Amino acid sequence: MNSLFKQHRIVLTLLVSMYIVTTLTWQYLTSGVPAHHLFADPSLPKISNWWGLAILPLYSWVLTSLITKQYGAHFPKKIWLQFSAAGLYALIITVLFYTGHQNLVAMLAVPTILIAALFFPVYQAAFLLGYVVVSSYGFGAFLPAVFGLVFAAMAWVVHKLVRLVARYLFKPRVGK
Repeated sequence: MNSLFKQHRIVLTLLVSMYIVTTLTWQYLTSGVPAHHLFADPSLPKISNWWGLAILPLYSWVLTSLITKQYGAHFPKKIWLQFSAAGLYALIITVLFYTGHQNLVAMLAVPTILIAALFFPVYQAAFLLGYVVVSSYGFGAFLPAVFGLVFAAMAWVVHKLVRLVARYLFKPRVGK
């Protein structure tokens, strides 16, 4: 049993699975399991939070497998910090959205990710997993999973390409 807990991929996937089952059970027993419109637009289709039962465990397994491939079965502190930082970001965005500050979220969410991508590799698996898991509480699992991939792709472009160009343009020139 002790060796199971040294496998962070398994533990994290089990915790995420328990989280989504508990969340959906609580929603079902209280107010009902909500569904969310794409882009919060009632003219677009609704996607039920029930999809989280399939999406979150699968997402967790795939992303933690990527982390395991890079770092081994025991995740370093850095991975937990990345997961927590993205979770905190997602929590702030979710709270702002549900307290009536949708315009602020729309104005700041993506630029914040892109600015962070200039300095940190926020496209990596731990960041993506933290964002999706925490965002799923307020928006279901489907929307954060899709938007998380889009945000990760944009962050990769900024971190790998824009940052490279910026380094070249602002590199001190010797002898001029």
